[in-house]
Amino acid sequence: MRLAPERPNRPQFPAVPLANLSLLVFACVAVAGMSAAPKGPGWRFASPDRDGVFDEASAVRVDVEADQDLLVDGTPVAAVDLGRALAARSEGSALPSVLLVVSPDASYEAMVSAYGTIAALPRPPRIAVQTDGRGIGQ
Repeated sequence: MRLAPERPNRPQFPAVPLANLSLLVFACVAVAGMSAAPKGPGWRFASPDRDGVFDEASAVRVDVEADQDLLVDGTPVAAVDLGRALAARSEGSALPSVLLVVSPDASYEAMVSAYGTIAALPRPPRIAVQTDGRGIGQ
């Protein structure tokens, strides 16, 4: 009678607790990575009781027509000159405000670029975003 050679016992690790631990570590890393990622301009939804009512009549109207086509109160302005045009129009205003109207033909990048330019002004105005009713990007 032949005996089978003896094999050393291999250590056994339970796989389910290790999988749970690895999933927990991955989730923590993903959340930390997303919160540390550079973000675009901050969006905050205003409410009339906290932020007051937006006065559309005194606001400077910025129309984003297409990728580089911008109108400031009906006057065509190049995208690079948007900041200077808004600073000149809102000069002397106690609480400057801008109504950003986005055309369906405009790209998302053009809208975010215009919003970022407006938000980066030395005295950032109050910004209201208006679309054609379908929502941004639809």
